[in-house]
Amino acid sequence: MFQNYNKYYLIRKLNMSILLITDTQLGMALKNVNSEQWSPKILKWLENLEPSEKELQNLNNILKVINENNFDFIVHAGDIVNEIDKPNDLNNYENFNSKIDIDIHHIPGNHDVGLDPNNLSNEGLDFYSKNFGNDFYNFSWNEFELIFLNSSKFMNYSNQVHYFEQIEFIEKTLKNISPGKRLIIFMHHPPFIDKKDILKMGNDRIHDKDISYWMFEEKIYIDFFNLFKNHNVECIFTGHLHINLETQFNYTKIISTSAVGVPLGDDPSGYRIIDFKNGKLSYNFYEI
Repeated sequence: MFQNYNKYYLIRKLNMSILLITDTQLGMALKNVNSEQWSPKILKWLENLEPSEKELQNLNNILKVINENNFDFIVHAGDIVNEIDKPNDLNNYENFNSKIDIDIHHIPGNHDVGLDPNNLSNEGLDFYSKNFGNDFYNFSWNEFELIFLNSSKFMNYSNQVHYFEQIEFIEKTLKNISPGKRLIIFMHHPPFIDKKDILKMGNDRIHDKDISYWMFEEKIYIDFFNLFKNHNVECIFTGHLHINLETQFNYTKIISTSAVGVPLGDDPSGYRIIDFKNGKLSYNFYEI
């Protein structure tokens, strides 16, 4: 019996998985269903349902995925709600969260930390911390150290207090991690997008905006990656784009995942499963 337990533990240790969801963004469909840019796409996505009904249907489908699998934990990569001053959307998410029996680790999206999603605010940070906890943190998972960051603090780097608070956290964390340890970073915005990877998709813009709109400014992403120059960052998992995109900076893969909520490109609503098996990491996207 003891030998069988050890065998099971070894198999469990070598076969682990994370469910990655992002951009549930409750309230986005209703807010934009009549917008000039997004109305056709949202109406098609709704499939004759009311906006909130469709969003809740997708959350229920995610619950089904959780209940039918054996994940180690869940990561939500941000934009939990569309507007932080809409309590009904927060209540709907909390109701979803209350039905989950495994740990879910949140990181903030730009819509979670400001009334204006392009501008991080103290009010937004207070909303996030009150409802979801720390906006940056880390812990170990098997052979990896997982680092969770608030990417809005890099996008809004002019707020020096918040920017350097997170930089200091990264520096202190890395001092306690062996340079050879494998790292995975989770954040909402992709820090960098290589234009050739957008061109592969038949376009040089994302949602009619230059890619520079969607990622860190050049000085910021260079400084960001320099923080990790002596460490092995294998992957950075993000949301924000509402499409699937894989790009790369030096040897670090940057993987963006389509939304659980409204998708804005050709990819459907969905989720990603990050598997660790026999020393290898894989990450596959699945449609809801």
